[in-house]
Amino acid sequence: MRISAEIDYACRALLELALSWPQRSPVQVSVIAKRQDIPIKYLEQILFKLKNLNLVESVRGKQGGYRLAKEPRNISVGEVIRKLEGSFLEMADSVSKKESVFTDIWRQTEESIVEVLNRISFEDIANKTKNKKSILLYQI
Repeated sequence: MRISAEIDYACRALLELALSWPQRSPVQVSVIAKRQDIPIKYLEQILFKLKNLNLVESVRGKQGGYRLAKEPRNISVGEVIRKLEGSFLEMADSVSKKESVFTDIWRQTEESIVEVLNRISFEDIANKTKNKKSILLYQI
C-alpha cells in the first residue's frame, strides 16, 4: 500500500472541514490550503473530485467555500481511499493470475487494512486534533 499525495491532501482537506463541522459554515480554499499546507492549485482539483464523490459540497458567493456533505462520523478514511484510488493493496498481475500461498496472505493483509481504515472516521481524527491543540495551548 502506498499513500499518494492525492490521498494525503484529500484527507487533510477533509480534516479541516471536519474541524469546522458543527457550524457547517463553508471554509474557503485558501484557508484550507494555508492551514493544511497544501498547494492551492492541487487542492482545487482534489476538492472538485471530492465534490463529485459526494464527500464535500461547495457553496458559492463571497462567504462561499467547501463543507462536508455529511457528518464527519459518517466519512471514514477507508471510504476516501476506496473512492479516490480503488483497491488498498495493488497486486501485480502475476499475483492474481497464479494462485499461491502468498496470494491468500496478500488478500488477508488487504482485508485487515480495509477493516482498520473503515473504523477511523473524520470525527475521530478531528477530535484527536482538537485534543492535541488543547494540550499544546495548555503547555504554553
